[in-house]
Amino acid sequence: MKDLQTFINERVEIFEAEESKTITFDFTDLENGEETLKSLEEQEGCKIEDNKLTVTITSENVDKLDTVQDILQQFAETIRNSTKRSSDEQYAQKTKAFAEKVAEFNDALDEIANPDEDE
Repeated sequence: MKDLQTFINERVEIFEAEESKTITFDFTDLENGEETLKSLEEQEGCKIEDNKLTVTITSENVDKLDTVQDILQQFAETIRNSTKRSSDEQYAQKTKAFAEKVAEFNDALDEIANPDEDE
């Protein structure tokens, strides 16, 4: 029979292992979207279907997603500064939504990499 401390420690480890977050990015109709998706094909935690990238963030892979984060951040900055954005309102809305997804991704990375100790 297990003692109480061992049982609690096992439960805490299981809870921590289950913490993950999945974020989907839609590259449809974004300039250089296909090229960016190709550069993310072999990256840790990335799954590509059609023009969508799904990134799964877990406590195991959070430290390996720096490259993915850099690529997405640079892509978001590039499309937000595009000349097409200033002449096409729909495109501007898509770039804004994409940039917001990147911010959500950054927040999720931070959340999982630095969990609150008082939970």
